[in-house]
Amino acid sequence: MKTFYEYRAQAREALQNRWGEAAIVSLIILVAAMVISIPSFMAEWAGSITTVLSVLILPLQYAYYISLLERTRGGEEELTRFTLQYAINHAYANTRFLVAGLLIMLISMVLAIFTLGIGAIIVNYMYSMVPYLLHDYPELTPREAMKISREMMSGQKWNLFVLDLTFIGWILLSILTAGIGMIFVEPYMSTTRAAYYEDLKSEKLVEETEEPTSTTAE
Repeated sequence: MKTFYEYRAQAREALQNRWGEAAIVSLIILVAAMVISIPSFMAEWAGSITTVLSVLILPLQYAYYISLLERTRGGEEELTRFTLQYAINHAYANTRFLVAGLLIMLISMVLAIFTLGIGAIIVNYMYSMVPYLLHDYPELTPREAMKISREMMSGQKWNLFVLDLTFIGWILLSILTAGIGMIFVEPYMSTTRAAYYEDLKSEKLVEETEEPTSTTAE
Protein backbone atom coordinates (compact mmCIF):
# COMPACT_ATOMS: atom_id res chain seq x y z
CA MET A 1 0.00 0.00 0.00
CA LYS A 2 1.15 3.53 -0.74
CA THR A 3 1.63 6.33 1.76
CA PHE A 4 -1.13 8.88 2.31
CA TYR A 5 0.95 11.45 0.45
CA GLU A 6 1.27 9.14 -2.55
CA TYR A 7 -2.49 8.56 -2.73
CA ARG A 8 -3.12 12.30 -2.65
CA ALA A 9 -0.46 12.88 -5.30
CA GLN A 10 -2.11 10.22 -7.47
CA ALA A 11 -5.46 11.96 -7.05
CA ARG A 12 -4.00 15.34 -8.03
CA GLU A 13 -2.48 13.79 -11.13
CA ALA A 14 -5.78 12.16 -12.06
CA LEU A 15 -7.63 15.47 -11.67
CA GLN A 16 -5.08 17.46 -13.65
CA ASN A 17 -6.91 19.57 -16.25
CA ARG A 18 -10.19 18.05 -15.01
CA TRP A 19 -10.56 19.69 -11.60
CA GLY A 20 -13.05 22.26 -12.85
CA GLU A 21 -15.24 19.56 -14.39
CA ALA A 22 -15.18 17.57 -11.17
CA ALA A 23 -16.14 20.69 -9.22
CA ILE A 24 -19.12 21.26 -11.55
CA VAL A 25 -20.42 17.73 -10.91
CA SER A 26 -19.85 18.17 -7.18
CA LEU A 27 -21.82 21.44 -7.34
CA ILE A 28 -24.68 19.78 -9.25
CA ILE A 29 -24.98 17.09 -6.58
CA LEU A 30 -24.80 19.68 -3.80
CA VAL A 31 -27.50 21.87 -5.37
CA ALA A 32 -29.73 18.83 -5.98
CA ALA A 33 -29.36 17.84 -2.31
CA MET A 34 -30.21 21.38 -1.18
CA VAL A 35 -33.30 21.58 -3.41
CA ILE A 36 -34.53 18.20 -2.21
CA SER A 37 -34.10 19.25 1.43
CA ILE A 38 -36.42 22.26 1.01
CA PRO A 39 -39.65 20.36 1.91
CA SER A 40 -38.23 19.40 5.31
CA PHE A 41 -37.87 23.10 6.17
CA MET A 42 -41.43 23.89 5.07
CA ALA A 43 -43.23 21.40 7.29
CA GLU A 44 -42.32 18.69 9.76
CA TRP A 45 -44.39 16.05 7.95
CA ALA A 46 -42.53 16.79 4.71
CA GLY A 47 -39.34 15.32 6.13
CA SER A 48 -40.36 11.89 4.85
CA ILE A 49 -40.71 13.36 1.36
CA THR A 50 -37.18 14.68 1.60
CA THR A 51 -35.93 11.23 2.60
CA VAL A 52 -37.61 9.62 -0.40
CA LEU A 53 -36.38 12.26 -2.82
CA SER A 54 -32.82 12.03 -1.49
CA VAL A 55 -32.70 8.47 -2.82
CA LEU A 56 -32.96 9.92 -6.32
CA ILE A 57 -29.50 11.47 -5.93
CA LEU A 58 -27.85 8.09 -5.37
CA PRO A 59 -27.49 7.16 -9.08
CA LEU A 60 -25.84 10.51 -9.78
CA GLN A 61 -23.57 10.10 -6.76
CA TYR A 62 -22.68 6.60 -7.93
CA ALA A 63 -21.85 7.78 -11.45
CA TYR A 64 -19.71 10.54 -9.97
CA TYR A 65 -17.66 8.04 -7.95
CA ILE A 66 -17.17 5.87 -11.04
CA SER A 67 -16.08 8.83 -13.16
CA LEU A 68 -13.34 9.63 -10.64
CA LEU A 69 -12.32 5.96 -10.45
CA GLU A 70 -11.90 5.90 -14.22
CA ARG A 71 -9.75 9.01 -14.00
CA THR A 72 -7.37 7.21 -11.64
CA ARG A 73 -7.12 4.51 -14.31
CA GLY A 74 -6.13 7.00 -16.97
CA GLY A 75 -9.55 7.59 -18.49
CA GLU A 76 -9.83 10.69 -20.66
CA GLU A 77 -13.62 11.11 -20.70
CA GLU A 78 -14.98 14.54 -19.79
CA LEU A 79 -16.11 14.10 -16.18
CA THR A 80 -19.39 16.02 -16.45
CA ARG A 81 -20.44 14.17 -19.58
CA PHE A 82 -19.36 10.78 -18.24
CA THR A 83 -21.18 11.24 -14.93
CA LEU A 84 -24.48 12.38 -16.42
CA GLN A 85 -24.50 9.75 -19.17
CA TYR A 86 -23.52 6.96 -16.80
CA ALA A 87 -26.32 7.96 -14.42
CA ILE A 88 -28.82 7.92 -17.30
CA ASN A 89 -27.63 4.97 -19.40
CA HIS A 90 -26.67 2.37 -16.82
CA ALA A 91 -30.04 1.60 -15.25
CA TYR A 92 -29.04 -1.88 -14.03
CA ALA A 93 -25.87 -0.63 -12.35
CA ASN A 94 -27.77 2.28 -10.82
CA THR A 95 -30.46 -0.05 -9.47
CA ARG A 96 -27.88 -2.29 -7.80
CA PHE A 97 -26.21 0.71 -6.19
CA LEU A 98 -29.60 2.11 -5.19
CA VAL A 99 -30.46 -1.12 -3.36
CA ALA A 100 -27.02 -1.22 -1.72
CA GLY A 101 -27.31 2.44 -0.77
CA LEU A 102 -30.69 1.90 0.88
CA LEU A 103 -29.41 -1.12 2.82
CA ILE A 104 -26.39 0.83 4.01
CA MET A 105 -28.55 3.81 4.99
CA LEU A 106 -30.87 1.52 6.97
CA ILE A 107 -27.98 -0.15 8.80
CA SER A 108 -26.42 3.25 9.54
CA MET A 109 -29.66 4.64 10.94
CA VAL A 110 -30.21 1.66 13.23
CA LEU A 111 -26.64 1.66 14.54
CA ALA A 112 -26.63 5.44 14.94
CA ILE A 113 -29.55 5.17 17.36
CA PHE A 114 -27.81 2.67 19.62
CA THR A 115 -24.23 3.97 19.36
CA LEU A 116 -24.73 7.76 19.42
CA GLY A 117 -23.69 8.00 15.77
CA ILE A 118 -20.37 6.17 16.09
CA GLY A 119 -21.78 3.02 14.51
CA ALA A 120 -22.92 4.98 11.46
CA ILE A 121 -19.38 6.23 10.90
CA ILE A 122 -18.01 2.69 11.11
CA VAL A 123 -20.63 1.48 8.63
CA ASN A 124 -19.64 4.25 6.22
CA TYR A 125 -16.07 2.98 6.14
CA MET A 126 -17.06 -0.67 6.20
CA TYR A 127 -19.04 -0.31 2.97
CA SER A 128 -16.95 2.42 1.32
CA MET A 129 -15.77 0.06 -1.44
CA VAL A 130 -19.27 -0.93 -2.58
CA PRO A 131 -19.64 1.58 -5.46
CA TYR A 132 -16.35 0.51 -7.04
CA LEU A 133 -17.04 -3.21 -6.60
CA LEU A 134 -20.46 -2.92 -8.25
CA HIS A 135 -18.81 -1.18 -11.20
CA ASP A 136 -15.90 -3.59 -11.58
CA TYR A 137 -17.91 -6.76 -11.04
CA PRO A 138 -21.38 -6.47 -12.66
CA GLU A 139 -22.20 -10.03 -11.63
CA LEU A 140 -22.24 -9.10 -7.94
CA THR A 141 -25.51 -8.55 -6.13
CA PRO A 142 -25.69 -5.57 -3.74
CA ARG A 143 -25.40 -7.89 -0.72
CA GLU A 144 -22.38 -9.67 -2.23
CA ALA A 145 -20.67 -6.35 -2.89
CA MET A 146 -21.35 -5.30 0.70
CA LYS A 147 -19.90 -8.57 1.99
CA ILE A 148 -16.72 -8.18 -0.08
CA SER A 149 -16.39 -4.56 1.01
CA ARG A 150 -16.57 -5.65 4.65
CA GLU A 151 -13.83 -8.19 4.01
CA MET A 152 -11.65 -5.69 2.13
CA MET A 153 -12.01 -3.09 4.87
CA SER A 154 -11.21 -5.50 7.68
CA GLY A 155 -8.21 -3.89 9.35
CA GLN A 156 -8.35 -0.96 6.92
CA LYS A 157 -11.13 1.23 8.30
CA TRP A 158 -8.79 3.17 10.57
CA ASN A 159 -6.28 3.73 7.76
CA LEU A 160 -8.95 5.15 5.47
CA PHE A 161 -10.29 7.28 8.31
CA VAL A 162 -6.82 8.76 8.90
CA LEU A 163 -6.42 9.30 5.15
CA ASP A 164 -9.65 11.31 5.20
CA LEU A 165 -8.34 13.28 8.19
CA THR A 166 -5.35 14.46 6.16
CA PHE A 167 -7.82 16.72 4.33
CA ILE A 168 -8.88 18.52 7.50
CA GLY A 169 -6.83 21.59 6.62
CA TRP A 170 -8.55 21.91 3.25
CA ILE A 171 -11.94 21.40 4.85
CA LEU A 172 -11.27 24.17 7.39
CA LEU A 173 -10.22 26.50 4.57
CA SER A 174 -13.43 25.63 2.75
CA ILE A 175 -15.44 26.66 5.80
CA LEU A 176 -13.86 30.11 5.53
CA THR A 177 -15.30 30.35 2.02
CA ALA A 178 -18.81 29.62 3.34
CA GLY A 179 -18.40 26.03 2.18
CA ILE A 180 -17.95 26.93 -1.48
CA GLY A 181 -14.43 25.53 -1.48
CA MET A 182 -15.81 22.06 -0.73
CA ILE A 183 -16.89 21.64 -4.36
CA PHE A 184 -13.16 21.51 -5.13
CA VAL A 185 -12.03 19.61 -2.03
CA GLU A 186 -14.67 16.87 -2.33
CA PRO A 187 -13.44 15.62 -5.74
CA TYR A 188 -9.91 15.58 -4.33
CA MET A 189 -11.03 13.42 -1.41
CA SER A 190 -13.17 11.09 -3.54
CA THR A 191 -10.43 10.58 -6.13
CA THR A 192 -7.98 9.78 -3.34
CA ARG A 193 -10.43 7.17 -2.06
CA ALA A 194 -10.68 5.69 -5.57
CA ALA A 195 -6.88 5.41 -5.70
CA TYR A 196 -6.95 3.72 -2.28
CA TYR A 197 -9.51 1.22 -3.59
CA GLU A 198 -7.29 0.33 -6.54
CA ASP A 199 -4.42 -0.60 -4.22
CA LEU A 200 -6.66 -2.37 -1.73
CA LYS A 201 -8.29 -4.41 -4.49
CA SER A 202 -4.97 -5.61 -5.83
CA GLU A 203 -3.87 -6.55 -2.32
CA LYS A 204 -7.06 -8.14 -1.00
CA LEU A 205 -8.56 -9.65 -4.16
CA VAL A 206 -5.41 -11.32 -5.45
CA GLU A 207 -7.36 -14.39 -6.55
CA GLU A 208 -9.68 -12.54 -8.94
CA THR A 209 -10.07 -14.37 -12.23
CA GLU A 210 -11.19 -11.46 -14.40
CA GLU A 211 -9.81 -8.03 -15.05
CA PRO A 212 -12.06 -5.18 -13.85
CA THR A 213 -14.64 -3.94 -16.28
CA SER A 214 -13.86 -0.39 -17.40
CA THR A 215 -17.21 0.96 -18.54
CA THR A 216 -17.26 4.17 -20.50
CA ALA A 217 -20.29 6.33 -21.14
CA GLU A 218 -21.81 5.86 -24.56
